[in-house]
Amino acid sequence: MIGYMYDSDFSFHDTGEHIENRLRTESIDEMVQEKYEVLHIPTRVGDKDELSAIHDFGYVDWVESGYDNGIRMIASSDTILSEESYEVALKAATSTKNVIDAFKDAVIKRAFLNLRPPGHHAEIITGQGFCIFNNIAMMARYAQDVGYQKVLIIDFDVHHGNGTQDIFYEESSVFYFSTHEKNNYPYFIGEEDETGRGEGEGFNKNIAYKDEIEDEDFLALFDELPRDFNFDIVLVSAGYDLMNDEYISSAQISFDGLAKMIQKILKFTGDKPIAFLLEGGYNIDSLVQSVDVTLEQMVAN
Repeated sequence: MIGYMYDSDFSFHDTGEHIENRLRTESIDEMVQEKYEVLHIPTRVGDKDELSAIHDFGYVDWVESGYDNGIRMIASSDTILSEESYEVALKAATSTKNVIDAFKDAVIKRAFLNLRPPGHHAEIITGQGFCIFNNIAMMARYAQDVGYQKVLIIDFDVHHGNGTQDIFYEESSVFYFSTHEKNNYPYFIGEEDETGRGEGEGFNKNIAYKDEIEDEDFLALFDELPRDFNFDIVLVSAGYDLMNDEYISSAQISFDGLAKMIQKILKFTGDKPIAFLLEGGYNIDSLVQSVDVTLEQMVAN
């Protein structure tokens, strides 16, 4: 059975009419409840000290007190800070640990985390790009704490996960693999010559593709997954803004192409634990169908 994480508290991160809004996770959850038998992994109220594993603590303190100090956005106007955003983002990031515990206890081997706010743009010292804290980085750190020493992170969001790259850029125990649209946010980062630094050299792989990429060329990119990295667990930044009816990219990936990509990732993972964490995807109908496709492949393969 697949593990599944969602909490209605995620809706309290109030972004109003912004494209990253509560309907994203609520609509996914409605579909999951109607269609799938899943093992619900509970969330948890984490302690902010846990975030020091991935973020500068001055930044964490700034976010915690931000709303009371009149701050309504982080880094730029695309990342909203509402009254309860700090608590929601803290819960989303630290709750990922419960999924790792379920893996460790052999309760599940696969999981989908329906989280918000998303996380892969959140760097060590700042959030941005709709992201406050880096959910997948927190999950990777904790996975290592409990014995999954080598972590492979695959990021197929149409936007480069600059935050995840930033956090692990000098480390050899986490391999970050990203496919993303070249001429899209965040600009001037995510180039193929960004391969890591120091001990992390060779453990960061970016594949930036041209606008309007279609299924065949996109699927070929996943032939470059790191076969020499002997990973213990796979974590996936699942951003569905690469689909052909999405709003903020030109990528032309079909649902059939998405299914085949998920199949390739699952086959590459083998019998190791794997978790998909929600990142982008803003056309609600397309997003829900994309998650449905992902879950179908996780059940069938």
